[in-house]
Amino acid sequence: MYGLVLEGGGAKGAYHIGALKALNELNIEIDAVAGTSIGAMNGAMFVQDKLNIAYDYWYNISTAKVLDIEDKYLSELLNLSINQNNLSYFINKAKEVLQNRGLDNSFLKEILEENIDEESLRNSKIDFAIVTLSLSDLKPLELFIEDIPRGKVVDYIMASSYLPAFKMQRIDGKILIDGGFYENLPLKTLQNKGYKKIIAIRTYGLGDIEKQTDQDKELIFINPSQELGRMLNFDQQNARENIKMGYYDTMKYFKNLSGSKYYLNIEKDEEYFINYLLNLDQNIIRRLLKQLSLGEEPYLRSFFENLIPKLVNLLEINYQASYTVIVTRLLEELAAYLKIDRYQIYSFEELLKKVRENYQQNNKRFARKLPSFIKTSTLLPGQLKEDLLLDVAEELFIQRGKSRFNK
Repeated sequence: MYGLVLEGGGAKGAYHIGALKALNELNIEIDAVAGTSIGAMNGAMFVQDKLNIAYDYWYNISTAKVLDIEDKYLSELLNLSINQNNLSYFINKAKEVLQNRGLDNSFLKEILEENIDEESLRNSKIDFAIVTLSLSDLKPLELFIEDIPRGKVVDYIMASSYLPAFKMQRIDGKILIDGGFYENLPLKTLQNKGYKKIIAIRTYGLGDIEKQTDQDKELIFINPSQELGRMLNFDQQNARENIKMGYYDTMKYFKNLSGSKYYLNIEKDEEYFINYLLNLDQNIIRRLLKQLSLGEEPYLRSFFENLIPKLVNLLEINYQASYTVIVTRLLEELAAYLKIDRYQIYSFEELLKKVRENYQQNNKRFARKLPSFIKTSTLLPGQLKEDLLLDVAEELFIQRGKSRFNK
């Protein structure tokens, strides 16, 4: 059984929901949950076995609901796109915030009041803790459910989420703010109570997380594979994307999936991928060697000793990477360029088939006609690297000539 830690991060909390859904499906037993800020809210729902309800809230969320500010205007504000068309809106909103002494957070409080059953939390087999910070006496509070005064559970979970921009209230005469200012990823909260096996769901919210050095503690970090967006960006599309990412990133860890941009279940061994390269049509190999101004004879030796290391450099992977990694990473570049859905678990063959089908639908070559001096350079800007990788990938996966792997 594991302890579970949910990092704070505002709107990034949608990532928790996907990760929690995956943990449920994987039947991973959790005996304690500690959360900071939005992690405390999501954690409370999980402990009560109300993940489906939390999922629905996040799936249908919007900035207008959470912050009482329209998605359109928040995007313009975050991008500092203030102009004559929106200036009056922001002035009126600023007056409203000043009058209320902070952004309205009634939507979040209503969710908690409707869904947090204090007795259910207290009687759960899963231990529950939150982190907040008292401004009144400058003291951090790591509170397990038994430490929270009866009748105040919702208030303290809300307190854990009080970013300075939000309207704050006193609890028992004290002003409490977001626990992220003390410990945004509350590992120590569980560790200090004796939990050693811990799963930490990251969002990369506030603060720096100390490196863990205790060898007797099993720590599993589920890290976002892509950016989650801004803390106050409660845009619905962004939330749905983050839910899917949390789900598949968690599945990737526990199912030992491969891939950098995709989720790959590689069942073939290293020999399969070596043979994939060995069975390339020799005309394609010679053409690539010529295009990259590499030695053309003996062509197979030059391919493995000159072209493959160049690919490793372009892909920015370890020089000791296996041929499995080299081939799959190159295929991922092609799949990403063709905008193939990343939120699915693929075998190598399935992703290759998708790439070829999508390529045929485009009905055109997209390899760039790059000058030879660029193709031989070792220092290339990002876009040119991508262009060169696509050029090679198209030859290796699409223009395969008579190779038996083409069948």
